Amino acid sequence: MMDRERQEKDLQEVFETTQASYRAALENTFALQERTLEFARSLLESPPETFREQAENNRVTLKALVEQSRRQREAMEKLVGEAAKVYESLLRAPFSHHQHHPEFEEANEAPEVNQQVRE
Repeated sequence: MMDRERQEKDLQEVFETTQASYRAALENTFALQERTLEFARSLLESPPETFREQAENNRVTLKALVEQSRRQREAMEKLVGEAAKVYESLLRAPFSHHQHHPEFEEANEAPEVNQQVRE
C-alpha cells in the first residue's frame, strides 16, 4: 500500500513538474511570437527613408530572434525527451521493484516455484 501511495505521489509530482515546464515553454513561445509581430509591425509602419537607417538594427534583431527560437526548440526537445524518460521509468517501476530484493530471488529459486512452472 505504501509503495502504491509513493508511486502515485511520484507520478503526481512528475505531472505537475511537466505541466509547469510546458506552461513555461508555451509562455516563452507566445512572448517570442509577440516580439516577432511587433518587429514586423514596426517594419510595415516605418517610412521608406528610415529603412536604410534601421537595416543593421533589423538584422541584429532577426539574428537574436532566430537564436532565441533555436534555444527554445532545443529546450522543448530536451523537456520532451526527459519527460519520456521519467514516464518510462515510472512505467517500469512496478515490474522492477522486486528485482533488487535477494529474498525474492531466493523465493523464485525455491523448488516449489520451479515445480509449478514446469507443470
